[in-house]
Amino acid sequence: MRRGAALIVCLLMLLATGCRQTTPAAEPVGSGFTCRIYADYKDIDVEGTLVRQTAGTLKLTFSAPESLAGMTAVWDGEAVELQMSGMSFSVDAATVPEGALGEEIVAVLDAAIRGDGERTQEDGKLIVRGSGNNGAYELVCDAKTGVPLSLSVPSIPLAVTFSNFKQTE
Repeated sequence: MRRGAALIVCLLMLLATGCRQTTPAAEPVGSGFTCRIYADYKDIDVEGTLVRQTAGTLKLTFSAPESLAGMTAVWDGEAVELQMSGMSFSVDAATVPEGALGEEIVAVLDAAIRGDGERTQEDGKLIVRGSGNNGAYELVCDAKTGVPLSLSVPSIPLAVTFSNFKQTE
């Protein structure tokens, strides 16, 4: 009787440990995509279309707020080029109020490509937590596809939601 009970307990333990295993998450998609973003940045609601072709770069075309609608900002890792109504000019990212918005998105996506940060899985999501130039961040991606869903950087404060994701590569 003891032997049978011990065998049943061992079998149940094996089954229980098998249930706790999770499927490895996909790597976060950090480049080669376009999507919509909705951001709360320093109490300003920002909306637009984000294009990310390669590491270190980002193109954001604003649709809101109204004061930025139609403007495109292109980050190349060193400067921001602002484009509107056929005109363009480069500026130091630090001089543009929305400069940290793009710089932080670039930095976090680049960190995700490099494999930086602590990665955990929760409820079908891959959570990447790390620290960058502007403080701690949390990037949430779909665990199966690696598609970015949200980004938060409380210290600047920034909260971004990604939607309508399309890979371009």
